[in-house]
Amino acid sequence: MRFIVHFSRVLIGLLFILSGLIKLNDPTGFSYKLDEYFTVFADDLESEQDSIATTISIDGNYKKSIRAIGKNDSAYSITVSQSPWTYSDSVFSATVNVFNSGSLLFTHRLVADSGSAISDLQVQSYINDNDILDFRTSLAPVEGKPSTAQSEATILEYVKPDSWAVGLFNWLRNYALFMAIFVSWLEAILGFAILIGWQPKFTIWMLILITVFFGFLTLYSWVYDKVTDCGCFGDALPMNPEESFYKNVVIGVFVLLLWFGRKHIKPIFSNSFGVKVLTVLSLLLIGFSLYCKQYLPVVDFLHYSEGTDIRAGMQVPKGERASDHLQTTYLYSAKDGSGATIHVVYDSDKNTFEPKIDYAKWSYDTVLEEKLLAKAYEPPIHDFAFYNAEQDNNYIDDFWLKEKKLLLVLHDVTKSNPKAIKAAREIAKQWTADGNEFWALTASPKEDVEVFRHEYQISEFEFYYGDNTNLKSIIRSNPGLLLITDTSVVKKVWPATRLPKYKKILKKSE
Repeated sequence: MRFIVHFSRVLIGLLFILSGLIKLNDPTGFSYKLDEYFTVFADDLESEQDSIATTISIDGNYKKSIRAIGKNDSAYSITVSQSPWTYSDSVFSATVNVFNSGSLLFTHRLVADSGSAISDLQVQSYINDNDILDFRTSLAPVEGKPSTAQSEATILEYVKPDSWAVGLFNWLRNYALFMAIFVSWLEAILGFAILIGWQPKFTIWMLILITVFFGFLTLYSWVYDKVTDCGCFGDALPMNPEESFYKNVVIGVFVLLLWFGRKHIKPIFSNSFGVKVLTVLSLLLIGFSLYCKQYLPVVDFLHYSEGTDIRAGMQVPKGERASDHLQTTYLYSAKDGSGATIHVVYDSDKNTFEPKIDYAKWSYDTVLEEKLLAKAYEPPIHDFAFYNAEQDNNYIDDFWLKEKKLLLVLHDVTKSNPKAIKAAREIAKQWTADGNEFWALTASPKEDVEVFRHEYQISEFEFYYGDNTNLKSIIRSNPGLLLITDTSVVKKVWPATRLPKYKKILKKSE
């Protein structure tokens, strides 16, 4: 038993130290993960709201629309808008649209002869069989002038308030960075504490609690398919939730062995000297983490680290699957009204339907089942893109054209470092004057970008839009600057707090 305890002690100590150091090396990245968990918990705990059912009838046409009540809703409004009558193909026509708070619920084309009477339009809305809105409006005849009708109902009494837990998790999001550093420090310091045998009973209890904490997070992620890229070793050793959960189970077994054999754990130092050792280590660990937060991780495990070929990281290696292998079962119904049905299986790899069917006799009904037989290979870099503000054009091919360029990454312009923005403008001005390309990539809404451009009077470069999660994984700084050479190789990265002088960039780009 003594040997097993000492083996477990060394194993657990080193694992916790390694796990803690990796997180302390990238506290910003770990804070992103905690923020994601807090967001998921808050969303999952939100009260399930009732739905509003709205029925609309006109000229024998009937439509029903159902939408969930928003937690911030206080009223439900309906607007009926009729277009002017037009004459074409020997008939008069107009369009009637019904909107709910700007969202189109129903559209109908009116057709009439001159002077024909037009039926009224009726709108009824209810929540759990409780009528909240019921009104009719007369549509303008051909000779009449179209008008807009509106009606609104108060629904505040039907909105279910969220529990205190939702507010708690939303509040914790503000302290994700503090918690990231604290939890990482706690992991590492507990690892040191168990190695030197300081306060075994207390230390093992803390090890049990932190193992249960991470076990719960990974089990939740696995069961509910949330926060799917987790693991105690972060980007250094990515794990899916299932792998990470079983890893925590194994760690838990060794921690329990320490508990049952705690009498064999003898302190290496006296209690007072052990406190001094752990205090010094704590200061060093926290200082190390704050340094990494202020600048960049000392060891960069991200997919855009210096020396990385971005374009190569986006490719699917030869021999790997480029797309998922899916098997989909469809239900087709007979067109002759006999009620007969048939199951048709589509294989995405073979691009075949079995059995073959006569589409003149059978019509598609619904999808019965979809099986994932083999998952496609996902390249390490898969969301790197340069979209325009309308998100309908990706300029990634243009980005590869030049041999060297600078890339400014701002995942959120509203939280960017003002001093760094001014420095980036100067760099961009000199860099483009020398005939080079300067790109800026953000995940902020275009409205925020326009306000940002106006505030800082930015005219030296254009903004492109990318995925927020991907931008955070490019560099742990807002903004951050990357020097790209050989069309797609990351030569150098700089955080907002250490943007270089232009001469240094020129030297690095040679």
